[in-house]
Amino acid sequence: MLLFAVIYFSATTHIPEGRAIRGEVFTPRTLPSILAISTIILCLAQLFAPTKSADDVSLLKTVRRFQWRPFLHLTGLMFLYGILFDYLGFVLATALFLFFGFRALGERRLVRSATIATAMTLSIWALLTQLFDIHLDIGDLVRQVIG
Repeated sequence: MLLFAVIYFSATTHIPEGRAIRGEVFTPRTLPSILAISTIILCLAQLFAPTKSADDVSLLKTVRRFQWRPFLHLTGLMFLYGILFDYLGFVLATALFLFFGFRALGERRLVRSATIATAMTLSIWALLTQLFDIHLDIGDLVRQVIG
């Protein structure tokens, strides 16, 4: 995880910034950089934190108890989200990602999942576009339908 966070932080330096937003407090690099730095700090704290005792459960036993199926489903969903984002746009791609993410985590109530995914997506969209004035693409699909 530490290696991933370092690589991710390195990748955040390549996120383009428009000339209009240079010098602003909140840029396209801000959230990814904060996430990467936070992850690096937490990984280092975990790495150097003292262990409790010698009779702790081994790493292999701990890894065997992980719930791998939801992890793999969510990883696949994130991959699809990244691929489909330009085509579907922020609102549709994010709502579908959250809906299927809830399903992957075991939520069986479809109406509740769809309602929460839609509400969260629209709230995030409103926060980013209206409050922070960040442009979120509507997607090629919507442009094709609208004309």
